[in-house]
Amino acid sequence: MPERWRSRHPEASCDPADRLAAVERRWINRMHPQTLASATLLLYIEGVFNLVRGQTLFLVGIAMFPAAWAIANDKRWGWRLGVAAAAVAVLVRLAWYGLANPLSLAFALLFPVVLLTLLVHPQSREHQRIWFD
Repeated sequence: MPERWRSRHPEASCDPADRLAAVERRWINRMHPQTLASATLLLYIEGVFNLVRGQTLFLVGIAMFPAAWAIANDKRWGWRLGVAAAAVAVLVRLAWYGLANPLSLAFALLFPVVLLTLLVHPQSREHQRIWFD
């Protein structure tokens, strides 16, 4: 490679092991399908909000952060943890709100149901089945 090109593109002179290490530490993977990338972002956002919503959802919120990070880094256990955390969030809200006030229940379930739907969408499932470790 010409030296002039290398000076403009310092990443070309990096050791491949350094590039691999940088790739493994993603917060969001833009190469994922839209459903999975959106689910990763929503796991982070929902995790933050769950930290302030009581003891049970606090634990669910704590589980959402490693799940989102692992999904961004193509780990199958992260996808499974994310699905489990989203399902528990839905069930906890169903138990809290019951069916007495359907409008409150609908607003409380909006983000957890969207998150669960994005994670179990056929495109997300197929991607994690083929590409995740």
